[in-house]
Amino acid sequence: MSTLASPLPVTGSNLNRPESVIALADGRLYAGDKEFGVIRVGDRRDPAARVDWPFEEFVPNGIALLKDGTFLIANVGPEGGAWRLTAPGKVEPFLGEGEGMPATPLNYLYPDAQGRIWLSLCTSNKPRTLAFRSATAYDGVIGVVRPGGRMQVVATGLGFSNEVRVDPAGRWLYVNETYARRLSRLEILPDDRLGPRETVVEFGRGTWPDGLEFDAEGGVWVTSIISNRLLRVDPESGRSEVFLEDCDDDAIAHAEEAFTADRFTWEELGIGRNYSLRNVSSLAFAGPDLRTVYLGSLFHQGLSTWRAPVAGHAPEHWNYGPTVLD
Repeated sequence: MSTLASPLPVTGSNLNRPESVIALADGRLYAGDKEFGVIRVGDRRDPAARVDWPFEEFVPNGIALLKDGTFLIANVGPEGGAWRLTAPGKVEPFLGEGEGMPATPLNYLYPDAQGRIWLSLCTSNKPRTLAFRSATAYDGVIGVVRPGGRMQVVATGLGFSNEVRVDPAGRWLYVNETYARRLSRLEILPDDRLGPRETVVEFGRGTWPDGLEFDAEGGVWVTSIISNRLLRVDPESGRSEVFLEDCDDDAIAHAEEAFTADRFTWEELGIGRNYSLRNVSSLAFAGPDLRTVYLGSLFHQGLSTWRAPVAGHAPEHWNYGPTVLD
């Protein structure tokens, strides 16, 4: 393991837990925010736009942009649920128990080109730290819902299901399983069912996969919390290559020892905050050539910015119009 020789450039400031990032073709950039739900990066933080969250322990995690300009927010707090930001500071329920979604932490949500929303419910363990243990980690669930419908569970038994995305061909749903330490995929079948889970790659020492994105050449880019890694995976061969990392061997050795002994806690999870990438959790390709990468993180106040050797794949929301934050 090695630390960065010098910190990457940073875009934006005063963000609070920018775990998830959305970039658009015209240069607009949005990030999740613990106080504001979603914030347009570069805008002044208006105190009046702080969200009055419906639960004491509401933790905005993954965010998504809909065609109507509203944002979806996944609550990874214990009450879970998908919420919609309809105006600065204003949220309303989008999916909850009435739509078949259990009151368990929702990690991520992904609207696809077919009008479906894929949902990653990382664990039903209470407290959530039980999902960090090998004996109780494999209760992650993937659900899917169509407009006006109820959530249908389409995959179970995942090792803390984290970000999910449909591949550019529309054939596979990819999912990072953070504490199973693997990238998996499931074939999308008729009637929105999923086929058996296939392992794309099992990660080794120092990698706990969190965010993922596709590039224009078919590669899958994965972020790793704790080690602050950015990796590119060949989905056919399973080969992975590390492009960035920002941690040191002693810190990783401590995390590995705790993980192996089933003593892994929030302390180990937060190790990455001590380095310049601040526990990198997600990425978004951006810029005219889709080679600018914005990195979200759990503890940064801005987005670390890097130039990729290949272009990203343009996401579904790439050319969407004005949002409720514009």
